[in-house]
Amino acid sequence: MRWLYRICAGVMGVYLLLACCIGWFLLPPMLLRAPLPVRTEPERRQVRARLASPGSQWESFGVIGGEGVPLEVWRLRRPDPVGVMIFLHGFGDDAWGTLGRAADMPGWDAVGFTFRDRDRHPEHPCTLGGWERFDVVGVVHRLEADGIPRSRMVLAAWSQGAGVALLALEDLEREGGPLGGALLESPFEDLAAASRNHVRLALGRWEPLLRPAEWLALARAGRIARFEPGRVSLRSAATGLKTPLALVTGTADRETPLDGVVRVAEDHPDLTIVAGAGHCQASGKLPGGWRNWAQLRLDRWGLRSQPRAASSSSSRTALARASGSMGL
Repeated sequence: MRWLYRICAGVMGVYLLLACCIGWFLLPPMLLRAPLPVRTEPERRQVRARLASPGSQWESFGVIGGEGVPLEVWRLRRPDPVGVMIFLHGFGDDAWGTLGRAADMPGWDAVGFTFRDRDRHPEHPCTLGGWERFDVVGVVHRLEADGIPRSRMVLAAWSQGAGVALLALEDLEREGGPLGGALLESPFEDLAAASRNHVRLALGRWEPLLRPAEWLALARAGRIARFEPGRVSLRSAATGLKTPLALVTGTADRETPLDGVVRVAEDHPDLTIVAGAGHCQASGKLPGGWRNWAQLRLDRWGLRSQPRAASSSSSRTALARASGSMGL
């Protein structure tokens, strides 16, 4: 029987060695080095031109985000806006892939930026909220300095962006009041769940065999990018938030499975579940699409139209104050 024990010990040793190698070398880049679309300046200008309606104007300005990284922020100023909608993109995307949604909200100023400025500097690691949460906090603070009250700011976010939105709201509410609302599609539960889901997409039901590698990978990613993976918990961040939240997801979402989204939404009853919808496809399968789903929530939150008082010259000046360089 001694030979059997030796074989078992050898197999276990090989398994642990393989798991350590995968967790140390292969998995961290999946999180930290997510590739983004390669876009030229003319392509960026085309996106802005497509969204610029008569009477609207683009501007750009700088904000210092998480870990002191400078962000390039773009704002589409529209005539007599209800407020400002901040669009937050998903994993593997950038601002220009998400700002197109601003066409569905013509009554709102639109703000967009790429987390950690990774469309300009892809060498900055992606941390799924570890540092990105402070990017959102910085942008909100800048808009406040421009005279926009938090009650007139709404976050519109998908996947990674939805998770970052919840983390940022936790920080913002700790040091100030709530925002006007947050429209969130397919948020992940926490960083450990995001890691499991990435591996599960590749390995299917064999994913549990790499749990030790996932734990090691998270610890190493945190050390490399200088953040605390344990703090990236959307379920914890969402607990007790005062900002009105609306969530939507699908039953066929493999990237951010339904059970995790349900746990994130425990404190927030406005959760729409769409049968058969995959990742970030749920709102598009509803009658009227994302625009109708979002507008119903904005109406419920009292953000249908600009209050009469905001039509005064002083309020209009606060919403239209210049804060950067202009142009497409």
